[in-house]
Amino acid sequence: FTMFYVILLTMILSPRIKKYYYQNIDLLHQDKVFHFASRMAAWDGDKKAFSILKKMKSDITNNDDIKELFKEIINKPQSGRRNAHELRKPFFAKYPLLYGVHGALFRLRHLWSIYGIDARKEFFEVIEKKQLDKIYDEIIHDQKALRILSTFAVNFIYLYKTIALEEKDSVDPTIFVNAANAYDLSNPTDIQLKIYLFTHCIIGESNFYTQHIPQYRIKFYKPMLLQLENLINKNYDSINLDNKLEFLVCCRIVNYSTKLFEKIDDESISSISNEGDFIIDRHNHNAQNDKTSFDKSEHRNVLYIMSSSSFEPHSTIV
Repeated sequence: FTMFYVILLTMILSPRIKKYYYQNIDLLHQDKVFHFASRMAAWDGDKKAFSILKKMKSDITNNDDIKELFKEIINKPQSGRRNAHELRKPFFAKYPLLYGVHGALFRLRHLWSIYGIDARKEFFEVIEKKQLDKIYDEIIHDQKALRILSTFAVNFIYLYKTIALEEKDSVDPTIFVNAANAYDLSNPTDIQLKIYLFTHCIIGESNFYTQHIPQYRIKFYKPMLLQLENLINKNYDSINLDNKLEFLVCCRIVNYSTKLFEKIDDESISSISNEGDFIIDRHNHNAQNDKTSFDKSEHRNVLYIMSSSSFEPHSTIV
């Protein structure tokens, strides 16, 4: 395809996918519905998304018994498998509170950024600040944990500092850049973890697509994207589509013009499922073959929708 046709096809495909997800939203699990609606509200300011979020309020706030909600999330045992599951096990054992706290911090963020509820008092009554400070201090000096836990470590650090403590611009992204130097870039898992490490720094800095990154902070993130661009270019066929699309979304956030846009977009356009208007991962050696259903493809498709338009963040408070 020439660039013109790619842009044209994207303009047609992205609204088609979005419409298909809205039409079939009842087929998604609750967490996927929330993920889809919160992203569409932030990226597009979409009225339909806001109305879905309003309807979900009692589920997310647990009918206002917020302290119980935090207790439940923090104590919930891990279930299911994640990327690099076996590799990450020892680090979840080393930081036993991390998994539960990671979930609770997300809920704290959703309560505040979507429902306008400041639940920090309840949060710190359930888990003491000194416990969280200890995890934070240990993990930022544990380069191997940062590398392997990747998304979990990044999300914890950004959410704890910027949401729970409200310390704006307090995260030092160079800790992630330094940790990333030791990835083995001949290993597909390490490549995946590095992409997630850097993209989640940018997503965390934007408070999950709801605000622009200040210009003086962008200087930390553009070099990360340059590294990822070279990495994806060199290993294109062994990187899954979710990873590539998350990279494009981050390029939109920091206004970085990547030479890979056309190639990734082209792959997305030729990856439509036979089961409906949604994209699956079918053209690379590291495809997420366990994530081809409509429900399990939601994350990839939200990224595709976001990657196909410029970043104009919206407040998501309903």
